[in-house]
Amino acid sequence: STAQQVSITIADNDSAPTVTLATSSTSATEDGNDLTLTGTLSIATYEDVSITLEGSGTATDDTDYAMGNITVSAGITSGTTAFNPTPDDLFDAASSETATIDITNVSGGGATENSTPQQISITLADSDSSPTVTIASSASSVSEDGSNLTITATASVASYADISVVIDG
Repeated sequence: STAQQVSITIADNDSAPTVTLATSSTSATEDGNDLTLTGTLSIATYEDVSITLEGSGTATDDTDYAMGNITVSAGITSGTTAFNPTPDDLFDAASSETATIDITNVSGGGATENSTPQQISITLADSDSSPTVTIASSASSVSEDGSNLTITATASVASYADISVVIDG
């Protein structure tokens, strides 16, 4: 009897993985705990997937917060990075800042961004107390003959808006 040989082709019927983006919370204080940003693949893939993130909005990346990109390791379906709110010394409680996080690139394992563009918004509330103002004088008394003195108003913390001090008397 003669040996027979058969060729078999196995077709991959899985769709290429797509990436979605999520956050552990949509709000934080500027001196609060880190949030977790999660990139999730629709199915696992044969190689690592890199998800590049970019921030925009009224909050500024590397000033009001810090974050990295996400890597999803081969064979698993999710990866994370920390979103770290960064405190400042500026009282700006009148308006919270918003960080808008977008996926700007997906590479590896044939993965692509979900067909619906992935974007999350995180509201950062101010953690600074409102400023208090102290007043100091260059002298405790002055003569009537026209001597000048300097009065200095000092705010306890910088503010997003001008601080006006009215002296009456």
